[in-house]
Amino acid sequence: MTDSSPTRPRLWPWFLTFALLVGLDQLTKALIRANFQLGESIPLLGELVRLTYVQNPGVAFGLEPFPPTVLLIFGSVAALALAYYLSRLIHQHDALKWPVFLFLCGAVGNSIDRALLGSVTDFVDTDFPDFIMQRWPVFNVADSCVTIGIAILLWQTLFVKRTPPLSSPSGDRLDTSSVSAAGSSGPEAAPVGPVSDAGPSGNLPQ
Repeated sequence: MTDSSPTRPRLWPWFLTFALLVGLDQLTKALIRANFQLGESIPLLGELVRLTYVQNPGVAFGLEPFPPTVLLIFGSVAALALAYYLSRLIHQHDALKWPVFLFLCGAVGNSIDRALLGSVTDFVDTDFPDFIMQRWPVFNVADSCVTIGIAILLWQTLFVKRTPPLSSPSGDRLDTSSVSAAGSSGPEAAPVGPVSDAGPSGNLPQ
């Protein structure tokens, strides 16, 4: 008999990857702060990629729409909401878990900076075609997570067809992979139609 109950996903790979990405973000920022003067810039791959130490009190592209304290509160609340949403997506085996996971890593990484320093450490300085801007705004590992997450989300939205999941009476999504494994030999494969009272020989019972 095949068990069609949903499988419980393993969460430790998610925790481990989260720790590695956020740890890498904080380690690289600490190394830059320890070895660079604010505003110092050195070529890494010529002028294409440079290491440039800046402190960004605002958000992406150097914008400062709100004070740092407001940004810290917003980032912390967003991280909690993303963590809750991610846990649901993981248990529902939803592909949206990948971009949401990267958004969470980015939000936590930059929120740590705002909590400890009042601003975000940026250091990756890349060239950009001059018809829009001379160089891309300086960024960090957390920003990269968010950017990759946006790219994955756009790809899923534009090119990946999502099928509505089955739901249990409680509203939770069901994993149907084990149902298909049962094959067509089970009771579910019996054709649906009028029930005949005929016996094995096809004659009606006397």
